[in-house]
Amino acid sequence: MKKDSHGGNIYKKAKELGIREEDILDFSANISPLGLPQEIREAMIQAVDGIINYPDPECMELREAIAACDHVEEEWIACGNGGADLLYRIAFGLKPKKVLLPVPAFVEYEEALTASGAEMVYVPMDETMLPGEEVIDQITEDIDLIVLCNPNNPTGLLVNRDFIIRVIEKAALVGAKLLLDECFLEICSREEAYTLKPYLGHYHNLMILKSFTKLYAIPGVRLGYLLSSNSDLIASVNHAGQAWSVSTMAQKAGVCALSLAEYKQAVIDKVAEELTFMKERMKALPIRLYDGQANYLFFRAPGCTDLDRRLEKKGIMIRNCSNYVNLTNDYWRVAVKDRASNERLIAALKEVF
Repeated sequence: MKKDSHGGNIYKKAKELGIREEDILDFSANISPLGLPQEIREAMIQAVDGIINYPDPECMELREAIAACDHVEEEWIACGNGGADLLYRIAFGLKPKKVLLPVPAFVEYEEALTASGAEMVYVPMDETMLPGEEVIDQITEDIDLIVLCNPNNPTGLLVNRDFIIRVIEKAALVGAKLLLDECFLEICSREEAYTLKPYLGHYHNLMILKSFTKLYAIPGVRLGYLLSSNSDLIASVNHAGQAWSVSTMAQKAGVCALSLAEYKQAVIDKVAEELTFMKERMKALPIRLYDGQANYLFFRAPGCTDLDRRLEKKGIMIRNCSNYVNLTNDYWRVAVKDRASNERLIAALKEVF
């Protein structure tokens, strides 16, 4: 059975604590504070009659919608059963031998890539938790793939676009590819200033990973996609996965989601508002709080290694980050939720500290 390496496992925690799943306030998974849009719910219900047929293996309608939304070519898109599925497709489709990864970073990168036999080369970030020149210096001819996450998971910190372009260009010089995870970027209020989507046509060694999970609150649906102008790369990723990996209902959910511009802006505005609120309140706690810009906040509580257990007694789950490379067990991540939930978390934090 897969080890626990992510947040959101309310099923196991409810059984462990002897309470109902609905009684857990889950800050360990970062989902839209506005919840599932009614339009997506209805789109999936209407799609039920279509499940008598196999799903479209090419996701034609979905790729058309993505292309229009992201201003890319349909041929540049590979769809998958969530971002994690695409990470494994990349790992087994491209088979990189040596991967450069600034850490801490999302644990699924390592799990997917090492499963395909890749050797990980970690570049530990200092206490600023930002990648620096040492990353570019370590892009040598034996590196096949570099992975960056913007904003970073778990820190929520944004990386300057000029720096990422330097990474891409150094990678191109040595024949390496860059996988850029932008799954959380569309929730940030300054997405356009950071996304590399406009550069896809220029850099054929660039891949951008996207997901519907966080923004549209559909982690149970499983839907993500990869962007690249490299046709051979897209073909390799597609061939590495099983046929019909994206269900009919997931495809319809994605098409519907991409039409919800007002919902997307409402999420961006709500997250920005609640981020400001939470940062202001959490500054009074005995922690080092990082200035994250995504729908989660990352902090260190020096010496406090049982914060999750203390909060569980109050029915609250948070994410311990000890399984991230380069982090100790006093680093934590909490989601940004609605005001009432955020107030409850902050009150509980004050009590346990």
